[in-house]
Amino acid sequence: MLKPDFIKALDQVQEEKGISKQSLLSLVESALATAYRRAFNPPDAIRVQVDPGTAEIAIFGRRRVVEQVSDPGTEVSLDEAKAARPGVEPGQVVEVPLPTDDFARLAAQISKQVVFQRLRDAEKEQVLRDVLEHKGEMVSGVVERIADHSDGKTVYLELGKAEGVLAPEEQIPDEVLRPGQYLKVLLLDERKRGRGAQVNVSRAHKALVRRLLEFEIPELQSGAVIIRALAREPGVRSKVAVSAHQEGIDPVGACVGPKGVRIRSVVGELGTERVDIIPWADEPERLVANALSPAQVSRVEIDRESRTATAHVPDNQLSLAIGKDGQNARLAAKLTGWRIDIKPEPAGAAEANASAVAGAPPPGDAAG
Repeated sequence: MLKPDFIKALDQVQEEKGISKQSLLSLVESALATAYRRAFNPPDAIRVQVDPGTAEIAIFGRRRVVEQVSDPGTEVSLDEAKAARPGVEPGQVVEVPLPTDDFARLAAQISKQVVFQRLRDAEKEQVLRDVLEHKGEMVSGVVERIADHSDGKTVYLELGKAEGVLAPEEQIPDEVLRPGQYLKVLLLDERKRGRGAQVNVSRAHKALVRRLLEFEIPELQSGAVIIRALAREPGVRSKVAVSAHQEGIDPVGACVGPKGVRIRSVVGELGTERVDIIPWADEPERLVANALSPAQVSRVEIDRESRTATAHVPDNQLSLAIGKDGQNARLAAKLTGWRIDIKPEPAGAAEANASAVAGAPPPGDAAG
């Protein structure tokens, strides 16, 4: 039998933590059944019942009813079975009470452990619910520790009551982090099989750049300026296309800020990563030309059937348009959603065709 105080404790947990007394009793009964099987190795299934009023423990085993018992571990006499269940017949299987005296102390220990573990789980669940209300948002944390694993270094951050886990694939390549460092990260989701309340976070996700821009730029917060598209290669470069939702606002200028102060704040959070702000255009020709910034584009030809844009650039702009290892062209394609072919043309032809993209506002650009 468990102490009566145990039931009072369950009532208190139900009132203060909102965990039902019956669910706790069910967990206790399941744990006690497992412990009893390990301790006494009964030959058949057993059932444990804890009285919700008195904390009395009853353990029942299954026995076959027989006229004469030859194996007490699996059989019960007809007379004994009828005392509990009148009308029972030989051959039927009935539940009979099993001795609990040798199990009392172990039962008390296990019951406390089960309740304490459930309380810890409930606290973890509540912390995760509170934290994951901000899923997809940017949060600030402090690096607690850095652990070496076979797939790289995993960074653990303090995020209030929860712990953030920054996996190797979610880190900015070559970024050097140290314990005690403050970081802004994107909140992803719950970390399955994590110890305690752990959540996955990212610094490589492109949405982090969006959140940083929204944090630094009031016009994005108010909706006066809108981010129309964003492409990112973490640690190297991002391209962001913006448009104004309100007349009289220069969307690129609003994002860059006076003397580049706003975009520098964003880049400062990303280390050496470069962030290009370009004006959005509904016409694909103009959009592709803008996306290839800082290269100057003479003209763009659009093949809607194959969704291919052919950008013609002056010879001296070819390497700039393509970018190191094709990075500028690759990001422009991601940003616009068009497959982009870049072709050089002589300087004279480029000047003659410059009118194809004349009037395109110059893109904003900031380096880390």
